[in-house]
Amino acid sequence: MRRLLPIILFCCALAAYARNSLPQWRKGELEIHHINTCRGECTFFVFPDGTTMLLDAGNAKMEKESEYLVPRVEVTPEEKIISYVRSVMPLHKDSIDYLVVSNFNAGQIGGLDAKTSHTEARKPDYFLSGVTYVCESLKFRKLIDRGFPLYDYPVQNLSVEAKNYVNFIRYQTQHNHLSAERFNVGKVNQIKLLHDVRGYQRYFRVYNLAANGIVWTGKGLDCIPFYSLKHNFKYLKNENTSSIAMRINYGKFSYYTGADLSGDIEEQKDEVTTIDSFVGRICGKVSVCKANDGASVFTNSLDFTNAVKADDYIVMPWKTSHLDPNVMERLAKLEEGAKKPHIFATSLPEKYLPQNNRYMWGEYISPSTGHVVVKVSNKGKSYKIYIVDDNKNILSQY
Repeated sequence: MRRLLPIILFCCALAAYARNSLPQWRKGELEIHHINTCRGECTFFVFPDGTTMLLDAGNAKMEKESEYLVPRVEVTPEEKIISYVRSVMPLHKDSIDYLVVSNFNAGQIGGLDAKTSHTEARKPDYFLSGVTYVCESLKFRKLIDRGFPLYDYPVQNLSVEAKNYVNFIRYQTQHNHLSAERFNVGKVNQIKLLHDVRGYQRYFRVYNLAANGIVWTGKGLDCIPFYSLKHNFKYLKNENTSSIAMRINYGKFSYYTGADLSGDIEEQKDEVTTIDSFVGRICGKVSVCKANDGASVFTNSLDFTNAVKADDYIVMPWKTSHLDPNVMERLAKLEEGAKKPHIFATSLPEKYLPQNNRYMWGEYISPSTGHVVVKVSNKGKSYKIYIVDDNKNILSQY
């Protein structure tokens, strides 16, 4: 018996560990992993049939450490993304089906500074940061972004980061067989199931709501191209307004993601409104909403939150201008009977943890932070939200 005791204890410990680890994806589940890098946004999806998608891979490089919510990180955002994605990939997969880049801000594609490394002897060469760095280690089959192939709409003068990204696209499509195409607003299932269409196509849809200041009307392929209207020129340089926005349906479950979608547009001459109000109306109510632009000021307008009426919100903040108290109040739905918690953040400063939070919305936010995972099962009939650490240990579950 004494000889068996260590084995029994080991098995018990292993079982306990397994119970506290995020369960591996199983066929029929939709998984949405909001990866906490503290430097930008990155979300990894596993669709019910095993189709995979990485949405953004940011590494925003601020001038001052004090501008970050978490001033110092031990592991680079890119290495964290690579490691985490490999750990949650379906076991039979050696490549990711889709890479979607929602806009050309550093928080989505990666920023540049004097320390950024670059490729050599490629034509063209480019710096390795965010998306371009991650693609050195992870293999992708198709890329979808807002501008391919010309990258000339709604503006032709791209940022330094965007020009670097375009050089990366040119090289990868010409030399590494990466397929690329533009995100088509109004199209249903441009992003689609690839491995078991027959088994799940009845339940699964991806709706292309907006990109480049173009918003779907909800009817066929009809869209409103706001930046093609002559009086809209003064808002063209706001990259946030060009963000890709999508709605994903799986049975009764629905999910919205819109990157940094925010900012003013002109509906009519001298009548200014926010683009997210239009997108919210077309999207409609969802089960889970990824808050726009880390819930920073002037985002997630009242029209937007009233339209999407999300049961749960996920916020991916990484800089001090995120988590604006007024915006968080809108997400919290400060009403009698509202579920507690229903806001989940990848990271929070000490002052916003529930025990320290002096705002009313502090009651509605989860005290645990980390990678926020939405796991949808039973063909969309039920879902759970997990907060996990880098080793996929469950910190909390809802």
